[in-house]
Amino acid sequence: MRLSRFLFVVIACATSASSVFGAVDRDKPPEVTVNFRLLVWAHPKSQSSAVTTSVKTGEPTEVRFHSRFHYRDGNVTKELRLLPRKPSKHISYAGDAILSFFNNQNLESPHAFSISFDPRWKEVLLLLYPKTSAEKAFNYLPVFRPIGQPGIGIAVNLTRKPLSLLVDGRRQRLSSWKPTQFRFSLRNKDHIRLGVNAIDYGTTKPLLSVKKFFDRNDNPILLLRREAFADSKGLIKYGKLLLTTL
Repeated sequence: MRLSRFLFVVIACATSASSVFGAVDRDKPPEVTVNFRLLVWAHPKSQSSAVTTSVKTGEPTEVRFHSRFHYRDGNVTKELRLLPRKPSKHISYAGDAILSFFNNQNLESPHAFSISFDPRWKEVLLLLYPKTSAEKAFNYLPVFRPIGQPGIGIAVNLTRKPLSLLVDGRRQRLSSWKPTQFRFSLRNKDHIRLGVNAIDYGTTKPLLSVKKFFDRNDNPILLLRREAFADSKGLIKYGKLLLTTL
């Protein structure tokens, strides 16, 4: 009788433990393996102060931007340096699907931003936008290059209004914050003509027209955004349309 009671207790404990550990395993984020880059723009209000420039080159000698972050990769704390409008180096990461970046080397909360990787992602460009001028919290947008598909690119409208993209005269709509594929051909020519129009109450207004010299096997990423700045009263204003090609 005592033996049977002892066996019942052992089995019950084992079952309870397996349930607890099973719940822990289920709650643990899935692991991913991904290659990614980050591209960030400074908050408009952080650019209101003057910067020191080099007498020789005229280039800025300091960065008005919180450019250093830290993150955990396995058992190692790594440092990431970002510059406005310049893509980071390629980062190979394997670990939890949620990766957090911190402003301090000790990885103390709160974190600056976190990325939730989809296990299906193999290579991705993440566009970062600071929520505040302190640049300690960010939103991000994933963009995927259509690798291995010649003659196809991705256009991303980062303005708040719809745009239309013309590729050698073929027009397509670009909704805000929605990466959109476009096709191009270099048959019998060495460049393509890109045009961007604003859409306003059914009418279009030309904003940009440029030549682009792509290779036949290129898969370009086009980023369209408005120049942003803070005026003398601290209000954010938007200027001309800017095109970044990656």
